[in-house]
Amino acid sequence: MPDQPSNDMLDLEEFQAQRASLFRRQLGREPYDLAEAWEFARPNAERRGMAATLARAKSAGETVVIPRAGVAHWDAQLELMRTLSAAGAGVVPITVDSLTRSLRFEDAAKALAQSTPDRSVLNGYPLVAHGVERTRELISAVDRPVIVRANAIDLRIVAETAFASGATGFVSGPMYATLEYSKLGSLAESIPNWQFIFRLMGEYAAHGVPIVEDAIGFAQSGTCSVPALMHVGVVLDALIMAGQGVKHIVPYQMLQGHVAQDVAGCIAVGTLTDEYLAKLGFGDVRTYVASSDWNGAFPAREPDAYGLLAANVFACAIARTPVNYVKTIEEGIGVPTAAANAASIRFTRYLSHLISRQAASLISPEVEFELELNLMEARAILDAVLDMGDGDPVRGSISALAAGVLDIPFSPNVHVRGNVLPVRDADGAVRFLDRGALPLPAAALRLEAERLASRRARSGSGELSYQDVIDDLSFLEFEEPTLPEGGDPHS
Repeated sequence: MPDQPSNDMLDLEEFQAQRASLFRRQLGREPYDLAEAWEFARPNAERRGMAATLARAKSAGETVVIPRAGVAHWDAQLELMRTLSAAGAGVVPITVDSLTRSLRFEDAAKALAQSTPDRSVLNGYPLVAHGVERTRELISAVDRPVIVRANAIDLRIVAETAFASGATGFVSGPMYATLEYSKLGSLAESIPNWQFIFRLMGEYAAHGVPIVEDAIGFAQSGTCSVPALMHVGVVLDALIMAGQGVKHIVPYQMLQGHVAQDVAGCIAVGTLTDEYLAKLGFGDVRTYVASSDWNGAFPAREPDAYGLLAANVFACAIARTPVNYVKTIEEGIGVPTAAANAASIRFTRYLSHLISRQAASLISPEVEFELELNLMEARAILDAVLDMGDGDPVRGSISALAAGVLDIPFSPNVHVRGNVLPVRDADGAVRFLDRGALPLPAAALRLEAERLASRRARSGSGELSYQDVIDDLSFLEFEEPTLPEGGDPHS
């Protein structure tokens, strides 16, 4: 039985041996020449690197808007990226298709051959099928840093290809990819694959090519979650990244439509990530908090979608996050068009411009309450996880997940107990209906219960149930009540 993985840095000789084996096994070739890749990537990162872009934004108190988008055909992807850049995106994305993410490289190449500039057979850009040289041409043809977006347990070849092509940002990490995107994969299986990617990033950074990595954590997928639980996954991801030499990390906060809680979440996740990085000896890592538009079901009506985007931007602007991942006004009806992406970017930038100047005056007592609660709950869970690993976040995460000390709601993964249930209180903030075995302090449990009391009182039985949890999943879709025929909506 192999040794349980740890947060120790992967030995360079072992890393090189893994690269050679990986390329032979998955691509039937020798690895990319890293010295040549660094030679290409270094001037590209100096001209338009994501780390420098985010550092400038953080220093100036500004926000870089980043959309999500990707299509199969090279010409169409270039046009899409230029459209997003012209709309004001500070970083432009290449979202990788699901066949490539599943290591079905030959199938992705066949689908690419069937795609045209007007019709994408894939749900993203088949990075490996296009290859390094063609993707270098793509990245060199736009005037913004490029981030490659993907999620899977094994993205090692995708990462190798992305970095050799000149991408200076990458998404995601072991917590999100395993516990939100995989049914059977375990952290013990996934973390070493991601440590390989992070070690690769560390090598690029050591040779003058800083690469930014998103720490998404868990419980930030298509459902609501208590912010403190999101923060735990983010911090654990960040510690694993830093352990392999990653120097630029984006702690991630999904916004959920409750402004005070969302603002507090953005502040708390930055505080916690910096705190625990320093605690474990990674004080040289730079962080740039990202607020992300709601990841669950979007309103189908365009005006309603604008309203949800506005609530998200409002929270982001008050928290002054250096990054805002923006979704689109067409999110609720299908794959967004380039025009919808551009309109959403412009809307986000405009509203952020207005609100960010007023940020200090908009920090309310309710924000302070939510911040204190977030920090109290997250620290309790993180400290318990680290204790279970004798200070090692990798070993602690694996052990804590098995014991239920780490647990998340609605995970598709068989290794997650799934005993935690979130529910919104009467004001729309997300609370624990059932904490499972999470080691929350008594003071936090009391505050959670107090905040749920008013919604409990409104229910017919005085209790909240699983049906309330289900109902809350569509809370932000905002469907109007059905009126009887001839009914007056204003009566």
